[in-house]
Amino acid sequence: MKDRGSCMIERESELAELATAFGESAAGGVRIVVLKGVVGTGKTALIEEFGDRARAAGARLLRASGAPTESSLSLGIVRQLLAGEVFDRDRTEIVRGLLDHRLIADAAYDGVSRSRVLDGLATAVLESAEQSPVVIAIDDTQYLDAFSQDWLIYLIRRAGLARILLVLGWRNDDVEMHPSNSRLLCAELYEQSSLRMLPLGPLSPSGVAELMAERHPESLSTELAAEAHQLTGGNLLLLHALLEDSRAADRGDGPPAELNTGPAFERAVQLVLRRCDPVTLRVAGAISVIGDPSRFAFLDRLVGVASDRVAVAMEALTRTGLVAAGRMRHPIMAGAVLNAFSAADRAELSRRAADLLKACGADSLTIAEHFVASGRLDDPSAVPNLVKGAQQALDEGHTRRATELLRLAYEADTDGRRREEILALLLRAGWRDDLRASIGHLSELTEAMLSGRLRGRHTTMPIIMLLQQGRVEEACSVLSRLAADVPPGARPSWEFELVRMWLANMYPGVFRRVADEIRTDGTPIMPPGAIGYRLLEHFQSSHNQGATAELLVQADEALWQQPLTDINLLPLMIALHTMVYAGRLEEAEQRCRELMQTCLDLQAPTWRAVFCAIAADIALRRGSLSVAVSRAATALELVSVAEWGVMAAEPLNTLLTAQTLQGKHDEAARTLALRVPDVMFETPFGLSYLLARGRYYVERGLAQVALDDFQAVADTLDQWEVAQSETLPWRTEMAAAHLRLGDHETAARYAREQLRLIGPEGHLQVRGRTMRLLAATREVHLRPAILSEAVDVLHRSGDKYELANALAALRDAYTQLGDAGRARSVARKANSIRQACFAEQPARRASAPDVLEETEVDMHALSDAERRVAKVAAKGLTNREIAGKLYLTTSTVEQHLTRIYRKLGVSSRVQLLSRLGPQPAPHSALQDASA
Repeated sequence: MKDRGSCMIERESELAELATAFGESAAGGVRIVVLKGVVGTGKTALIEEFGDRARAAGARLLRASGAPTESSLSLGIVRQLLAGEVFDRDRTEIVRGLLDHRLIADAAYDGVSRSRVLDGLATAVLESAEQSPVVIAIDDTQYLDAFSQDWLIYLIRRAGLARILLVLGWRNDDVEMHPSNSRLLCAELYEQSSLRMLPLGPLSPSGVAELMAERHPESLSTELAAEAHQLTGGNLLLLHALLEDSRAADRGDGPPAELNTGPAFERAVQLVLRRCDPVTLRVAGAISVIGDPSRFAFLDRLVGVASDRVAVAMEALTRTGLVAAGRMRHPIMAGAVLNAFSAADRAELSRRAADLLKACGADSLTIAEHFVASGRLDDPSAVPNLVKGAQQALDEGHTRRATELLRLAYEADTDGRRREEILALLLRAGWRDDLRASIGHLSELTEAMLSGRLRGRHTTMPIIMLLQQGRVEEACSVLSRLAADVPPGARPSWEFELVRMWLANMYPGVFRRVADEIRTDGTPIMPPGAIGYRLLEHFQSSHNQGATAELLVQADEALWQQPLTDINLLPLMIALHTMVYAGRLEEAEQRCRELMQTCLDLQAPTWRAVFCAIAADIALRRGSLSVAVSRAATALELVSVAEWGVMAAEPLNTLLTAQTLQGKHDEAARTLALRVPDVMFETPFGLSYLLARGRYYVERGLAQVALDDFQAVADTLDQWEVAQSETLPWRTEMAAAHLRLGDHETAARYAREQLRLIGPEGHLQVRGRTMRLLAATREVHLRPAILSEAVDVLHRSGDKYELANALAALRDAYTQLGDAGRARSVARKANSIRQACFAEQPARRASAPDVLEETEVDMHALSDAERRVAKVAAKGLTNREIAGKLYLTTSTVEQHLTRIYRKLGVSSRVQLLSRLGPQPAPHSALQDASA
């Protein structure tokens, strides 16, 4: 129950005016005060507070309240005022007789009876005023019945110097509040010189802050108070409900840490709505349905009333606090408004809105939303409108909404005319969100492309998915068919060039074989959204030509300013790999961080898995083995190996390599046991997997077996006529295998060949590791010079693991040469770096503030639900408390924590807190919802 005192905040001036009016009336002479305000402005509480004060001052208080259901009840208000009041014995009997229902019924038709009732009841009040001041307080006077109105007018005119104060509460949010009942009273009141009109407004932001501070003086949050005012407009009814829900959600006696809307807030909204007239309620429904204030120009047609009447209703809704800047302050308000309508009325409102929006040229997604809300899926125009809306939703990044619309369109497309188009769009949506649900239709889509039923931009995603799933021959057949459809001399579509680029990057050997079959003449028509591909060409050429740092920054910024879309995904992936191979690991990691966050914002877990896999590769190249394992495992959890298709090789080879280098051979064996498609080995991803597998075999003492994998990489690159000595350094791995076999001469030959091919300025990590292997083939006294250079190169590369290995080799060389001092110095450095590589909890890098810290990156490895649980758990809450706060079961929380511990490499709540650091109060989702 809310404290009446809190309702008196910012009501000091009104209480002072009432006290003045009371003093004047007590001195002799009727006074009238009208309190006007909408529901939730504290009008009733103000009347009650003043009534208590007047009674304490010796006044007789006569109290009544109007209601719409009693506005036709003859003399209903007067009966509330006087029934039960004690006068002298004779007058009490007279009043009781005058309030008799039969007499009042007769008074409706008999003038004598009417005069008798009016005069007798007024006399009772006037005689009472002779004994003590009388305060007549009537709330919701707008619902006054006609007979009570006549009695009040009669009393005012005969009061003279009687000590009577009339306090009338008047709600002005009901635009149609029985004007016939109150017109005469209003006219009479305005003629009275003693009339005081006191308008009541909502609380100001400072008033809301004062109310919240009054409840929790020890911890007032200015930001929380400002947010509370933004959500409620200062309406006391809404504000008290908001605070009640927030305390309930916080499950504590103290101040809420954040604001939450819930059942109390929704009930308060419904109560406000019930006090509105029918037209205002319909206008509220129209606002809730349309949402965008820019489309309110046709509200009058949607509601079916004149535009000036709509304006009055809008003004009333604004004063109640439900509407701000032409829209509902919070989605829960819009939902409560629509719940006030029957299902049929809601559907009709949405149907009319869809028709009007379409006529006014509204966007496709808005029209589609209204088609769904109206339930008009049997309408002939439903399917095309749903498909257009889904396309817009995909373009704007609303994948899940697009999927919902497409599934509805699929069900509504009973004649199957747009079946393939819908399935292709579902595949496009699933590529971001849920591949499993979409790839099952690939065969049907392939047949539609080959037969010519599916053309243009809708063929892009099915072809890319065929390539990803390893169905390369089918993809090539489709590409050949599409190339044949391009007329001689015509410019090919950009989508066609897009899938050619995917084929060239994923299957270089296949592309060389079918290049002539899928070649077209002319430059493709490039849409604005595909500018990322041209920028990628500039980006790559800048790296390949050894551009200055300034030119690289310019090339970077131009590319990274492009939005993450399904068209730009491949250029951004290639750009990241280009940065990685160029040794720009810190910058690549920062870009990965931004892209992973964008994927979270877009709710695109499949794309997030792609960038998690690249981030894992970056961590591996920096020697952060546990981070590499965590990120690679996350990528494979977000998208299963089967769904990854041939691209599964990227996270798998990182995971396998990191586990091998950690010495976790059993885990590496389990990773190696995961089934991968054979066609994967026709891709660069697959060749990287062979190198990782061979490296595992070398570490397990199976170097002879490893040589087969390394030779397979060499043979495949030879068939492709591609060198790739830096990105796929098979010669370095050959050197390592032969060194393990004791064949130093062959190992040295492969190492020298690798160093010759990459040159003195080539890939630092490959060069440094190869130099370490080459040093192992030389006599001991020759090793320190080579290893010192390798240490310098690896230090610049940022690969801590390989740097530690090179230092360890240099230590061994100094030890064998009897130089104990240098050996100890190098050993200390090697041990320090090695501990950082193998630590379960990677150390933070205070020296690199411009690079994302590893623990912060790892939060991106968690799912949305895991991130929420981790942040709350880091505050020290128990599993039961976490479950209550996040509305989960305790077992669900335990399952989330198990996965969180594994991904972040911790084993206890204390380690989790240490890893994440103190967590601030969560950002309130209400801020975004009400923006």
